[in-house]
Amino acid sequence: MFRPVYIPILFSLLFAYCGLSQSQTTADPLSSRMQNMERLLNESSGARQVMGSGNDEAMSKRAKALELYRQAGEKLSAGARDDASALLNRSAKLMFEAIKTATPLSMLEDKKKVDYGKRKESVAALREAFDRIADESKDGEAKRQVNQQLSKLIARADALVGQGDNSGAQVELDKAYHLLKVSIESKRAGQTLVRSLQFESKEEEYLYEVDRNDTHKMLIDLLVDEKSKSDYARKEIIKFVEQANQLSQQADAYAKQNEFEAAIELLEQSTRQLVRAIRTAGIYIPG
Repeated sequence: MFRPVYIPILFSLLFAYCGLSQSQTTADPLSSRMQNMERLLNESSGARQVMGSGNDEAMSKRAKALELYRQAGEKLSAGARDDASALLNRSAKLMFEAIKTATPLSMLEDKKKVDYGKRKESVAALREAFDRIADESKDGEAKRQVNQQLSKLIARADALVGQGDNSGAQVELDKAYHLLKVSIESKRAGQTLVRSLQFESKEEEYLYEVDRNDTHKMLIDLLVDEKSKSDYARKEIIKFVEQANQLSQQADAYAKQNEFEAAIELLEQSTRQLVRAIRTAGIYIPG
């Protein structure tokens, strides 16, 4: 009796059997991919899952993947290596879909529950860190407002779990997670705690600012629901985000020329525009 394959394992199967692993060295990588695809299609745990699932859709996808694999072999024998490679990619994609289709829905839901629990633990840990930083800076108002928003998001997530909507619950927790990250960074930005970080180089500091900028962008994507905003607010949010994107693009251009000091300054300006967009959307961020 085989064990059903979880989604993360599907990715490892795909990389391993399509020859995408950098650890694999061979005189002819394409021939090696052919061998690996043969195992993926016929011998892997994913293949056994599809063949034993009784799922017509999954078995049909596998049959099509097998046909593409056969065609890839013909192209390789004829010396048409690019065509063979393209056919192998299509075969792998179909087999990946077949394995996913054959995975019991209940197992996918169980995995979502596990992921939800882990994300909730991460949120709790970040919340403790934020409360500690707010207490250290004696900013009780920031602590109150951020926690008020967090409580609403977490309550909404728990309610969705109770309704069986694990995907929706995960989205709400992601909102809470990124809100906390941004709030912590905002509180630290004016303190010596961040300024005393010992970067090995200006490039390392630039990458730190890239991460901060990306975190703010993710929060906007998660929290800003344009349908719930007035026309004025939507226009303002779009304006701030466009300005932020222009600045980050300029920063990237400087970074490519190894002018990291200028890139850092531009990224900081970009992040400030993102903060303005988030606040315009009615989301409180300290700082």
